[in-house]
Amino acid sequence: MRTKKPKKELNEAFAEKYPKYAKILGMFEAANHCPATWENVTKANLAAFVEHMRGRLANTSVKTYCAMVKSVLNLYSDVMELPKGYEAILSPKSDVSQQTWLTDKEITKLMEYEPKNGLERLVKNQFLLGALTGARHSDYVNFSEKNIIGGSLVYVSQKTHIKSEIPLAPAVRRILEENERNGLSGKTVSDPTFNAALRGICRAAGINEEMKLYQAGEMCEGQKWQFISSHTARRSFATNLYLRGADMCSITMLMGHANTNMTEKYIVCGLRRLPENVLGYFRQFK
Repeated sequence: MRTKKPKKELNEAFAEKYPKYAKILGMFEAANHCPATWENVTKANLAAFVEHMRGRLANTSVKTYCAMVKSVLNLYSDVMELPKGYEAILSPKSDVSQQTWLTDKEITKLMEYEPKNGLERLVKNQFLLGALTGARHSDYVNFSEKNIIGGSLVYVSQKTHIKSEIPLAPAVRRILEENERNGLSGKTVSDPTFNAALRGICRAAGINEEMKLYQAGEMCEGQKWQFISSHTARRSFATNLYLRGADMCSITMLMGHANTNMTEKYIVCGLRRLPENVLGYFRQFK
């Protein structure tokens, strides 16, 4: 397959360009049950890698990670004889997929769930922080009691550098105090580990409604816990506020978005209940 042996193996070349993202090639290896070497860069393996990510990550993350792998392959394309069409495989098209969220009652079920080990406690607490503040995973994993100012939780997003100030739920204060006591503040685990633990927690907590969602180009059936990931926390925050009647601008500000177009993607419940005067329009035609 190769015309000239590169000085670096694929994992070394990737780590040199993206030192903080070794987990990406870890997903390639998990999808194909083989090491991430130049010899294993085949169309079939790349396709399996993309599908593996699609089942676990948000579409935006999949596209970003694919672009990173593609950039490394492109860098070595004059040395390696890469499979024809690899760029197309690593350029997944945006596909409108249905997502789910946790209702207020389901979030309460998670709060009442007693973790079986340290990993479950970490994942449960971090997910609840996201669901109750709307923060990104990269932000809520670093929350501590220092973020509490008066009656609000205040932080600056690592991704957008936008400051957010969220009304402080009593549960958020309790969770942060618990994290401090147990030395969990600032601790992180990989996305696959986080999501696997989270789904196990949701299943044990009884979040098992039968669902049918269109995802990754096909209709998927299963119980609700199977469709939950770290991104569900942020979607739950936006969706539950929307269902309570919060206006889009307020939700946008609370989530630290630059505009309402970004916020709309996180509201996954469809239309909330229409006002009586609007429903009256439909009821008049008999």
